[in-house]
Amino acid sequence: MESELLSLRAELALLERDNRRRLETFERRLSALETQLRQSNTERKEALAEGTAELEDELALLIGIHPEHRKAIEQAQPATIVYTTAEPELESPPPRSAKSSAASPWLQEGLAHLVEPALEPLNRVWEPLLGFYRHYQRQGKAPVFFMTAAGILALVFGFAYLLQFSFNNYLGPVGKVTLGFLVAATTTFGGVTFSRRMPHMADYGSGLIALGVILLYLCGYFAGPYYQLVPIPIGVGLLVVTTGLSYLLALLFETRVVSMVTLLGGASMPLVANHFDPSALVYLSYLLALALAMLHLSRQIRWPQLAMVTMALSAGMFEFSISNLDKTASTWGPLLILHGFFYGFAHYALRGLRTELIETKGLERKRLVIIAANLVLFIHISWSLAPNNNALGIVWLLNLLPWMGLGIYARWLFGYSAASVSARVVQNMALLHGGLLAGLAILALCSPALLGIVWCLEGLLLIFLGARFGFISVRSEGYIALTAAGLTMLWQALAWVVRGVVPAPILLSLSADAGWGNWLALCAAAFALTRLLRNCTNRITPAEHRLATIADNAFAVLLSASFLLSVGILWPQGMWLLALLPMGYLIWRGQRTGSVFCEWLGLSHYLLLFVPLLASASIVGNLHFYDQIPYGKIASVEAFLSLWMIAALYKHLDMQSTGFSLALNLRKLFYALLPIFFLPTVIYKASDYFPIAIWLSCAIALGLYICLKLEVLKQELRILIVGASFVAVSGCALREFANWQGLAMSGLLSGLVSLAALLWIGQGLRRKPVGQDWQLTLHRALKPLFPLAFYYLAATLFIISYALSRDFTLALLLCQLYFAGLYVFKPKLAPLRNQLTPLYMLSLRLFEFITLLQVAAVIVNSNKAPMIGIYNLVAFGVASLLVYQRFFANRAVWPNRRLFNLWMLHLTAIPLYIALLAQLLETMWLPAISFALVVHATLLLFQTLKPDTQRLLKLSLILYGTAALKIVFWDMQDFSLIQKIVVCMLVGLCMLGAAFQYQKFLSRYRLPQ
Repeated sequence: MESELLSLRAELALLERDNRRRLETFERRLSALETQLRQSNTERKEALAEGTAELEDELALLIGIHPEHRKAIEQAQPATIVYTTAEPELESPPPRSAKSSAASPWLQEGLAHLVEPALEPLNRVWEPLLGFYRHYQRQGKAPVFFMTAAGILALVFGFAYLLQFSFNNYLGPVGKVTLGFLVAATTTFGGVTFSRRMPHMADYGSGLIALGVILLYLCGYFAGPYYQLVPIPIGVGLLVVTTGLSYLLALLFETRVVSMVTLLGGASMPLVANHFDPSALVYLSYLLALALAMLHLSRQIRWPQLAMVTMALSAGMFEFSISNLDKTASTWGPLLILHGFFYGFAHYALRGLRTELIETKGLERKRLVIIAANLVLFIHISWSLAPNNNALGIVWLLNLLPWMGLGIYARWLFGYSAASVSARVVQNMALLHGGLLAGLAILALCSPALLGIVWCLEGLLLIFLGARFGFISVRSEGYIALTAAGLTMLWQALAWVVRGVVPAPILLSLSADAGWGNWLALCAAAFALTRLLRNCTNRITPAEHRLATIADNAFAVLLSASFLLSVGILWPQGMWLLALLPMGYLIWRGQRTGSVFCEWLGLSHYLLLFVPLLASASIVGNLHFYDQIPYGKIASVEAFLSLWMIAALYKHLDMQSTGFSLALNLRKLFYALLPIFFLPTVIYKASDYFPIAIWLSCAIALGLYICLKLEVLKQELRILIVGASFVAVSGCALREFANWQGLAMSGLLSGLVSLAALLWIGQGLRRKPVGQDWQLTLHRALKPLFPLAFYYLAATLFIISYALSRDFTLALLLCQLYFAGLYVFKPKLAPLRNQLTPLYMLSLRLFEFITLLQVAAVIVNSNKAPMIGIYNLVAFGVASLLVYQRFFANRAVWPNRRLFNLWMLHLTAIPLYIALLAQLLETMWLPAISFALVVHATLLLFQTLKPDTQRLLKLSLILYGTAALKIVFWDMQDFSLIQKIVVCMLVGLCMLGAAFQYQKFLSRYRLPQ
């Protein structure tokens, strides 16, 4: 007795020492958690407080006190742990370290939640050995743990092998099964004894109870299908009794290991034992009872992971059972049992909601997972079990009634107060389930053509209820349903339009069927959603405000489409021609509502007028107005007039918006098209009159500019006048050289009269115009075109002179005389004041061109060469006059250009007199050329006496050198003796005379007078 007492006292002292160590460890962890609690936000504080409570529960279990008993002790006796959360002298750690230290527990908790449902029931058996070794090492029980775990595992396998192999020679099947039941009962009884008498060894006792339950399941398997010692009903009874016993044990001792063994064994062993193969209905009923018992057990032991595992296992077993059903078997029984699962899990998820937790953290994730998975599984399995779509739709529609009742009577069913957050959550979930099931029922029952319309009504109803009662999730479901309905209706409406596509010119042949109804329903749904959200402005989120704007814009699009398509049913071509009606309405609506999208949508309707125009062009093969079909002509005229009507509408509405500038530009485009809109038809049908028609366009543009004074008309007027001048001149060239039969000369003379009228109307010859404001404005607009009149007159002079004389060179000479006359006699004329340099250069370049013509005529020995030579001498005289004579205009032209023009004049004169000598002298023209070069060089040498022409000395020396080289290397080789004498004597006399005269003139210029 004394030795036993001493051993008990030693064991008690060891336990007290272990408990003190555990208390110190948990106090340190509690202090760390409380420090983090002070530095975190409200949400993190709540999470840490919950972690603290869990640690206290674990501490109570480790020291042998159940959590409910601990709560009773705390109420009776104040806690001995001193909390230090209010001490001000504790320094808070830096924010960085606090953040990192808080992140690690959250990461660990997140990972634990992922694997918790499967691993937590056996977490004291199958956790990593290193963690358990450290945990039990602090308590001094690591060897005890390992021996217990290894022993249980060894006994399970050993017992199985014992029954099957070891005693084949000693025990028969009955003896083996009997012995197995005795061992299982003994093990279970031992676990119960440990759990009751030794609370500090509750884990060990739970393990023994679980071992006993596993052995009972194994004995039931060996007694039934393996040895077939008992009939099937008794075998089923053994498994049911085992399951019930294990459930009672798990409920009595609130042990997670036994509850998990009960669930796994109770659900799987009947299938393993092949007891319920003949009737899946019996097994599913049994599985339903087991699942409901597990849900009750999960709530009693406060372990939601058990419910999640129960749901996963039930879904798998249910799917496995119905997959093996005979095709001829009725599915209404399994479908009825499915409802038991559905509402059982729903009741578990919606009961026991805590208002304070919902207000701070929202609905728990585990509950949300159970609710979502329960709904998905119900929909999936009922879809598989229903015999047809109508039956499925009726089943889903009937399930709407319980959820409606739940939403109304939630406070009586679950005991929540009517104004509590929990009751609102239940109502919210009831509306969500009912709405989804109603939508799916509609999907199964309704015709595909009407499916979108019904879904649309359901979505609008859910949005209204969600806005009325403040349920965001219900509104979210409504938006999802409405989106699905919109896509469905839009698809059917577009398919209806596509089916109506026919070849041009009709393009669309529509009928009033379901597709048209979907268009109208889409339009009505967009309008209803807009009104609904606008009426609930104070109860919706900012995102829903943006959605209201999107819905309003969608309504504008759908309204226009519905109107045009409705017109297209009665009048296919009219839907394009009447596009201006929705355009005007949308612009007005955009002005009234301030919607930029609506305004621009209305403006975009203008493009619809081009559809019949392009369709008509595809039929006739061109875009000419004259050839188009009537609808194409009407669309062309309508599109043209609309350019002006859009701006008139904006002016009538007094709109100053972003589209107003576009409307003004369209009106300018209308006025710009007025002068030229008939020109394509003239080109296509009466091209002979085009040179005259384009001058008529210039007159129209001039009249419009005088009336409207638009910048675009001014630019168009300038372009038209320049283009008309080019067309008139080009027309004469085409008539002469391309055998064109148009009225070229009439167009040329019309241009001459028009330009003269412009000079008169625009006061082009005045430097300072006089008159009214419109006259001054017109003068400024036409001022760049006034010089064009003089060049056009030169072109007219050239064309008429060539037409009368058929002499191209004479026409060029007359043009040179015309330009030189303007340069010399009219330099102060207002339009020519800035044209003096072009006139001067044209006169010189025409001389050079005539020289080229003379050389070409001499080379080809043309009979016109003598006349061209005479014309070229006149041109040379004119050019020399312009280069050497000092006129008033030369003061503006000569600087920086005179030396170049002198060189070009003299260089051009060389081929001039060479060609003349070649025409006049048949035998002596080569010596004459040498003599002429010497004379030319001598004249240049005399000109170098003047200061402004001294730079011609280089040209003179070049000519002397060229003449000397010609005489020495060419003339002396080919000349006869008489030719040599004549050349040498003439050159010598010329040189002596030139030297004398040069000396004489040199002394005159250099000596003072």
